[in-house]
Order: sequence, then C-alpha cells, then structure tokens
Amino acid sequence: MATKTVRKVTLSLDASLIERIQQAVKEGEAKSQTEFFEEAALTKLREIRREKRRQLLLEASRDPVYLAEIEQLEKEFAYADAEAARMIE
Repeated sequence: MATKTVRKVTLSLDASLIERIQQAVKEGEAKSQTEFFEEAALTKLREIRREKRRQLLLEASRDPVYLAEIEQLEKEFAYADAEAARMIE
C-alpha cells in the first residue's frame, strides 16, 4: 500500500465551528480533526465534481449536434435492443 504525502495547513475558522468539530471527534464521529477535515474536503470535492457533470449533461441536452448523434445511435441500435428485449422475455 502506497503512503500518501501529507502537508500541514493552517486554517482560520469560527471558534464555535472548531468546538463542534472537536466534540464530534470526542464522540467518535471521526478519529481526529485531521480525518474530519479530510473527509469533509473529499465530500465537498465529490459534490463539486457531480455538479460539474450535471451542468455538462444539461448543456449537452440542449446541443442539437449531440442530440442528433444520440438519435442516430438509437436508430443504429434499435434492432439489437429489440433482440435483447425478446431474449429477456
């Protein structure tokens, strides 16, 4: 298993937020404040990536060239799709 490179950072956060995080760690919600922040950051990054994908799909849904390509693919696979459906029944 490869080890990851770790760097220290300094953050300025609201004192009440820090207290809540420390309490969560104390209650076992995370092993440490570092783990808490790492999980929170990864969750936020996944959320950002998911939103970017959603926006790209939304843009694609309005692109006539993309829509024409999808329609063409549906026509090309219609027979194969129908065959697969018959096999399932």
